[in-house]
Amino acid sequence: MIDSAYAYIPLLAAAALTVLVFIFLIVIMARKTARVSFVFFLALLAMITGMVFTYLKQDSTFLYLMLLLAAILMTPYAILKACVKQEERKKGKSSASNTITQKRLNIVYQNEDLSLLDVNKRFIYKMAESFNNPQGLPPLLESFAKDILDLTHADGILSVVLDDFEDILNVKNLSGTFIPPYQLPENIPHKQQRVEMNMRYMQFDLKGNIFGEVLTSRTPEMINDPSKDSRIIQNGDEDFLKCGAYIFIPLYVNDSPVGVMALGKNPENGPFTESEFDTARRLGEFVAAAIKSTSIHNEIVERFSLAKEGEIATNVQKSLIPSKIPAIPGISIGTYFNASENICGDYYDVMVSRKDRISFVMADVTGKSLNSMNVMLQLRAMLRLIINTTQSAGTILSWANRGIASEGNTVDHFASVALLIYDSTNNKIQYSTGGTNPVFVYNSNGEFKEISGSQEPVGVEKNTEYADKEIQVKSGDIVITCTDGLLEALNGDGKQYSKANLEKVIKQTHSLDGKAIAAKIKDDVKKFCGTAAQHDDQSLLVIKIK
Repeated sequence: MIDSAYAYIPLLAAAALTVLVFIFLIVIMARKTARVSFVFFLALLAMITGMVFTYLKQDSTFLYLMLLLAAILMTPYAILKACVKQEERKKGKSSASNTITQKRLNIVYQNEDLSLLDVNKRFIYKMAESFNNPQGLPPLLESFAKDILDLTHADGILSVVLDDFEDILNVKNLSGTFIPPYQLPENIPHKQQRVEMNMRYMQFDLKGNIFGEVLTSRTPEMINDPSKDSRIIQNGDEDFLKCGAYIFIPLYVNDSPVGVMALGKNPENGPFTESEFDTARRLGEFVAAAIKSTSIHNEIVERFSLAKEGEIATNVQKSLIPSKIPAIPGISIGTYFNASENICGDYYDVMVSRKDRISFVMADVTGKSLNSMNVMLQLRAMLRLIINTTQSAGTILSWANRGIASEGNTVDHFASVALLIYDSTNNKIQYSTGGTNPVFVYNSNGEFKEISGSQEPVGVEKNTEYADKEIQVKSGDIVITCTDGLLEALNGDGKQYSKANLEKVIKQTHSLDGKAIAAKIKDDVKKFCGTAAQHDDQSLLVIKIK
């Protein structure tokens, strides 16, 4: 029987040799002695990760999964190369003058190639270290930033990553001084700290902004005169808002979009050079491969963690959702709740304090881990404690936000919240929202409109003050709030359910009570989605004024 202390020595030796092969492939790519596909890098990374993880955990299950992943990555490439006809060899030999010219070019780029090779080595080591970092991708990109800024002489870098399930680019890292080239929200004061905070939590569509356009077109952009490019927005005359030169690099791995790397220079530091632009493009290839590999690793690890945490979290989750909606004179209430994973990020609540204070909460906490569950529990406890006071909806949300933000939660753990307070004595609804949870109203005139505004999610910035809004309601009016998982539910063709479909169902069923309306919306969502897998939780709250 082999001693357990020595049982994994062959595995470690194999891992070391695989790392050596990985480094040699980098050298080959840097010296351009042969073409090396990024498929090889991804496959080797998968194998190295599997072997190291197996040694640390002494569980071979993860190794088998990573070997399967490596095989999946290599199979399409192998099939493609096996089916393509071999190109005809070029006739003749290169002339002596061409050879001399090539040697001179090699000398010119030699120092730059060696520098990039050193950076790529550091990227690989940092990426391997990040596999055990629970915060995931943001700290990895932050560790890359110093090398990228040094090599491109940029003042700041903004890295946005494409969401796996939605056509949205999420900011994952902001380093240095980066001037926002997009239109700032109107409610963001022109203070440097608030602008930077806004950038750290921004999301961009694939249309209507420079980030989405660069990713869609797959064309790197160097913009040295932003005043002549309509895609660059000048937000103000303050020095920290004056736009300088920009470089935008679309990040792709084997035709698969990953995100965009944006570099910026302050106006006083002049334009980017062609050499810096070329360096940024080459660094973008490294960054794209690192993001893709880290995302695959994190997804696999997250699934293992969710499986273990799921049973505990599911029991906690059930206790947060009201088992029975209270009967409230003057209104009828309907709900719909569908969790996509064991650990759900959504919750809603109905709290009856007195006739003039009936409170409704719709919340969506980012992430699907026990840390997210912790944020949800904190938020629910704070709201239930404060809701019985005489404070307004905006004040209650602001107080809860201070409590969540001051806890020092890691990035990506914040919540979208809609808080509505109904006064049955005056037929008024006071409300306040933060994040993406919308609030809609259907009135007796047949009008359907969204009344929620745009404010930062709860837990992002502790000094955020949430606005109070109020509407008068009458018999027949319907107030609806939901999480974005319902509106963004996908069918088999990848199309979202959307606000338009929700509006159609409301208009068709407005004569029913709240419970029946919610049931009709539930049936319509399920019919629309069919058998398509959903990757976000779906929650709905319907309030019908009798």
